[in-house]
Amino acid sequence: MAVLLCLAGSLAIPRASHGLVFSDETTEPTETVPPDFPYWEHVTQRRYEGPTVIYLGAGWALTARHVGHGEILLEDRIIRPERFSRHTLLNADGKAADAMVFELDREAELPDLPILPIATTPPKVGEKVLMIGFGRLRNGRIDWGDPENPRAAYTWTDRGEKRWGTNRVEFNAVWQPQDRWLTRSIVTRFDRTDLEIATEHEVSAALGDSGGAIFAKQDGEWRLAGLITSISNLAGRPSQTTEHGDLTYAADLSSYRDEIVRWTRPQCSNDQDDDADAAIDYPDDTDCQSPRDDSERPDSRILGGGRWTDWAMLACLGLGVAIWTKTRRQRSRSTPDSTRPSTAA
Repeated sequence: MAVLLCLAGSLAIPRASHGLVFSDETTEPTETVPPDFPYWEHVTQRRYEGPTVIYLGAGWALTARHVGHGEILLEDRIIRPERFSRHTLLNADGKAADAMVFELDREAELPDLPILPIATTPPKVGEKVLMIGFGRLRNGRIDWGDPENPRAAYTWTDRGEKRWGTNRVEFNAVWQPQDRWLTRSIVTRFDRTDLEIATEHEVSAALGDSGGAIFAKQDGEWRLAGLITSISNLAGRPSQTTEHGDLTYAADLSSYRDEIVRWTRPQCSNDQDDDADAAIDYPDDTDCQSPRDDSERPDSRILGGGRWTDWAMLACLGLGVAIWTKTRRQRSRSTPDSTRPSTAA
C-alpha cells in the first residue's frame, strides 16, 4: 500500500465517496444509457437522494458498508429493507470489508429485472471498465497551490445525478483500509484526456458514488466487477474537488462472489448442483422453473417451489404423523390388542 501511495503522489487517506466527474463537456457521453448495456436499472440509490445502491435481483441489494442498508428506489417506488437481513461481506481471515448485502421487503412488488452476473475474476490491469453512480458532477475549474505554478482542480455540484463513464484498471490487487474495514480492491485513475491511456469518457468518482457499480465485459458478457467505496485526495487540495491523477477504489467483487452468491442467490442461480443430479441451475437443470426458483428438486414443481413451500410441506407431514400417532395410542387404550397372548383359563 505504501508503494501505491507514493506512486499516486502524496495522497491523504482516501475518504468515502459519499457522481462522476468528467474533464470537460467533450468527454461526457451523449447517451443517457451506455450502448448495448442491459443492467442500467439495476443501479439505483438510497431514498432522499442518498448514495448509490446496486440491485442484484431476486430481492437483494448490494452497497458499501459505510452507506448502510435502508429504503431504496426501484422504478420510482420506495422499497424497504427486510429487517435483520443485512450481511457485511468478510475477507478470508474474517475481517469485515466495506461491502454489504441486504434483502428487500419480501411483500413488496419488485421489478422484473434479471439476476446480475458477477465477475469470477477481477478485470485485468489496463482493461476498460464502465462506471455508474449517483454522485456529484463537475461544476467548474479552480486553481490551487503555488501561485507561480498552480494546479487545476474541478469543483462539484451541490446535488448528484445518475451518470456513467469509463476508465481503465490501474491496479487490481490492492488492500484498501477504510475506517474499520479492509477491502480487496480494484483501482482506476482519472487521466488527462491528452494521454493515450485515457478512455473516451474518462471519469472519476465523487461524493455520492459510494455503492456505485463497475462493470467489465468478460467473455462477451457484461459482469458486475466492482463496488465503488472511496476516492483519493491530495493533501492540501480544496475540499470537494477532483484532480487528474485521482484514484477511485472499488471492492473487487470476484473476491467476495462466493459469499454474495451464498446470501443472495436462489438455488437455481447459485452455481451449485443442489440436488446432485449433475445439472446446475436454470435452464440446464430442468427441475428449475426460472432463475428465481429456490429449489432444484422436482417436488418444487408440484408445490410451487421455494424454501418456504418446502418448510410448509415438512410441517404438514410432521403434523400428519403426530395426529396418526396420537390416534393409534388412543385406540390401543380402548381396544384389546388381538396379537397379545390370551390370559383366559
